[in-house]
Amino acid sequence: MPAPRSRPMMNADSLKSAPSDPALLRDMIREAEVISFDFFDTLFLRPLCDPEDLFDILGQRLGLADFRLRRRQAQALAFENMHRQGRREITLQDIYDCMATLPRPAHEVMALEQELELALLSPNPVLVPLFQEALAQDKRVFILSDMYLDTDFFLTCLRRHHLPEVPVLVSSDQNATKRDDGALFAVLLQQVNVSPDRVLHVGDNPHADVRRAGELGLRTFLYQEPGKPVPVPEETAPATSVARALIRCHRESLPPDTFRELGFRYGGPAALGFLEWIAEQARADAIDHLLFLSRDGHILHRLAGDGDPLPLPRHVYFTGSRVAFNLAAMGEDNFTDFLPFLLSGAHGLSPCELLERLGVTPPASQVMADLGLPDDRPITGRQEALLTRFLWACRWDILKVCRRNRQALFRYLHSLGIQAGDRVAIVDVGWNGTTQEAFERAVIPMLDLHVTGYYFCLSTAPECLSRQGRHRMKAMVSAASTSTDQVTRLYGNRVLVELFFSAPHHSVIGWQAQEDIIEPVEDPGRREEGAGLLDHVAALQEGMMDFARAYRELRRRTGLEGTPMDIAQPLLAFASEGRWRRLPMLAEVKNFDAWGSSRNRDILLGDY
Repeated sequence: MPAPRSRPMMNADSLKSAPSDPALLRDMIREAEVISFDFFDTLFLRPLCDPEDLFDILGQRLGLADFRLRRRQAQALAFENMHRQGRREITLQDIYDCMATLPRPAHEVMALEQELELALLSPNPVLVPLFQEALAQDKRVFILSDMYLDTDFFLTCLRRHHLPEVPVLVSSDQNATKRDDGALFAVLLQQVNVSPDRVLHVGDNPHADVRRAGELGLRTFLYQEPGKPVPVPEETAPATSVARALIRCHRESLPPDTFRELGFRYGGPAALGFLEWIAEQARADAIDHLLFLSRDGHILHRLAGDGDPLPLPRHVYFTGSRVAFNLAAMGEDNFTDFLPFLLSGAHGLSPCELLERLGVTPPASQVMADLGLPDDRPITGRQEALLTRFLWACRWDILKVCRRNRQALFRYLHSLGIQAGDRVAIVDVGWNGTTQEAFERAVIPMLDLHVTGYYFCLSTAPECLSRQGRHRMKAMVSAASTSTDQVTRLYGNRVLVELFFSAPHHSVIGWQAQEDIIEPVEDPGRREEGAGLLDHVAALQEGMMDFARAYRELRRRTGLEGTPMDIAQPLLAFASEGRWRRLPMLAEVKNFDAWGSSRNRDILLGDY
């Protein structure tokens, strides 16, 4: 049987249309005799937006806020010395020979820098499997790098990640670079002694990895990392750089354009930052009980119980909502005060839905029609007087539900060991403190507590400012911690933040006692939620958990420091800029808010 004919090897020109197609690279590897891989940003990745962000992390460990600048200046001086001496590359020792006074001996700081590099580097989940395939095919595989680090550094990195050691050609040891004239490729060709067109080089730099290699006749593959984060301004905190770029090292478990990926990118940083802020506030306020309110607190409660425990007081996922607390606060003597609440968001609903969203069974359709409130006639702004009379007529059915909720709420709090005089913090995503006000209105007459509200963001609306004068309210994001403009833009896109902080269950509108157990009463809304809203939220949460675990592990390895606001920046920017409204996958989300849902219409996420 004749041997199969091999196809001519593809050249760099054939890669322009799809330069990062792993299947194409696999074919090219199969046809080559020798494969060389660039190392940084190709075979291995750092979870940073800019490689120099590493110097900021090292500066934190050294207590030098200007270490990045000093390190950059020393490298520039090292290059000047190199040119005067007629050499082609610098070494790490050359750089530290040019450093000004350091708080520790130069050799110790050099070792710290190398150790930090090793702690940050992760195998590229796209390319390392192809690297291993090439070795399994008995290809001759090399690593080439223009870098001031030495060969031992690269071999140590391979060993740490349990990858086979391969020959390494690094510019600092070879006194030859890819970038200048391709001399490092010439060294490779001398060692392999094969025709250049049988050598394939894989790298991310169009000039050093493609142009220079191509000039010597090598085949090339330009690796373009999908979704690589753009560099951030230099004053950006290193924790923000890591929060934005950590996804680079975890793409194998995060399919693109999925809710899980979205959770990792944006929801995870926000939730972890918020939780760490909550821990700081609870400690400062000597809180006795921390209540993560549903649904906003679901992911926070999960994070609090996962991995290294935060110094939190007694905490629980507390099922409740503005609706549930208002109903529990409502009685015969104050029913009129709650009519604006009962009528809020009524426009477009069917009249019967005013009761359904309270958990109250409405009168039969014919009775509603006889009252002038037929099911097929959506509510308009001209019916307020008629609707007010209708709710007043139904008040005893409503108050029956209110009484059940109030009794169950008292038993619920008692079951958690909460007593009069306790310092209780409730956790809510935002935005104006209405849920806290309802909670206190319902609870304080039964149980005199010292209540503090912890919020992701509080708006600058007059009603919120007024409420802050009457209640203890704190927010991670507010006009005190960022610009008023950002708070305003975040508030305008609040539904996105609420989606990330939602839960894989329906809205809670009350409670009922089942013997010794208090069960939440949920409202699924009055229309289908679209393409699996609860499934989308569950996927978001898994991505958020993935992020928190990865971030905590990296922080443990590197000693990374950052404030809660630093960590949360990816979501703050994403929401504030409004870019999320252009994502097709979020267009699938509809009828997110049960209170405003109706059989008469669908409400898209972007409509809120």
